[in-house]
Amino acid sequence: MVSSLEVLILSMALGTDLFSVAIPIGMNRIRWNFILRAALLFAVFHIVMILTGYHFGHWLGMAVEHVETYHVECSSLVMQNWANAFGALVLAGLGIYMMRENLTGGEENTSSGKMLQGWALAMLGISVSIDALAAGFSMGMIDVDLIKLSVTLGVVIFVIALVGLTLGRRLGKCIGSRAELAGGAVLVGLGLHILWTAL
Repeated sequence: MVSSLEVLILSMALGTDLFSVAIPIGMNRIRWNFILRAALLFAVFHIVMILTGYHFGHWLGMAVEHVETYHVECSSLVMQNWANAFGALVLAGLGIYMMRENLTGGEENTSSGKMLQGWALAMLGISVSIDALAAGFSMGMIDVDLIKLSVTLGVVIFVIALVGLTLGRRLGKCIGSRAELAGGAVLVGLGLHILWTAL
């Protein structure tokens, strides 16, 4: 059985990528209601992803447990590389979009996080939580309390998102009108770095 400390460490590890993404997003002149909504969305996406990965990994492990050459680690690594590549492309695309809107739209298009709504926010939620899918897949062969896992992960991700988005919001105020441009550039750089690592 996975201990509470191990679940907490896993949750914090999954939140590190989110924190590095939340700061440049927070620089996009977002409001407090958006911060709360986005943090809740990120937490829900992480829970759904890790449970989906867990059940899929558990089912797959049971289906092929009689095959001695099957290795969960190898499959999980391939899955995580593809997941990271997808997430990297989404982050880079969002960063380019933020930069373009800031350069061409001026003040009216970049306030209140207007570009981070609807499908853009949903895609962002998927991209920052897709690591949880690979982690859940790896845990499919381990005895774990899913309720404890879900609650701990949800709380940790929510807090990390709040801190990251709030810190980014304060940095955005200090930088000024081109904070979104800087945030977009950071997202592009982060996305390219993750893509390079995954490939």
